[in-house]
Amino acid sequence: MSTPLLLMLITIFILSAIVVYQTIYNRNKIKIMTGMMLAMSIGMSVGLFAGVISGILFENNFFIATIVGMVIGMSTGFIAGIPISIIAVLDGFLAGLMGGMMGAMLGAMIAIEYQEPIVKLMFYLFLSTLLMILYVIKKETNKEVPSFYTNPFILIILYSLLFILFHQADPMFNQFDSCNHNH
Repeated sequence: MSTPLLLMLITIFILSAIVVYQTIYNRNKIKIMTGMMLAMSIGMSVGLFAGVISGILFENNFFIATIVGMVIGMSTGFIAGIPISIIAVLDGFLAGLMGGMMGAMLGAMIAIEYQEPIVKLMFYLFLSTLLMILYVIKKETNKEVPSFYTNPFILIILYSLLFILFHQADPMFNQFDSCNHNH
């Protein structure tokens, strides 16, 4: 596994853990409908990303790719919904299931030359979703929202730096051309 892909996976794990921690810590202040959206959003976005990655990594075994994407998405949605209610658990669980399935389909079907761009796009979508989730938690709990969330220039700089970093990094997937197998 390449360094950029490993960093993405670690980042997604840490940021998802932060959302779950914030949900647990503020569970008494978060309304059930908001909690359902939090569980659904994090389950779906993690499921999509995990599904795309597993679809690419297990390109010859679509069944395994689908199961891996679904289990990761369902687990994340389930854990995020536990502090809120059983309805949030169900919502997060099913959204993670759907995200994992759809991500695996996308990852398995996408052409090799578009694998890295789709993974980067899914990572940016995950980050955007996560920032919105954290913003909702801050607003819901009547805490002061840091200027980081409300200043678009900071977000543009962050995304630009990530774009440059990923563009300069090593390839995420080691794909071999058919002409390299002629030895």
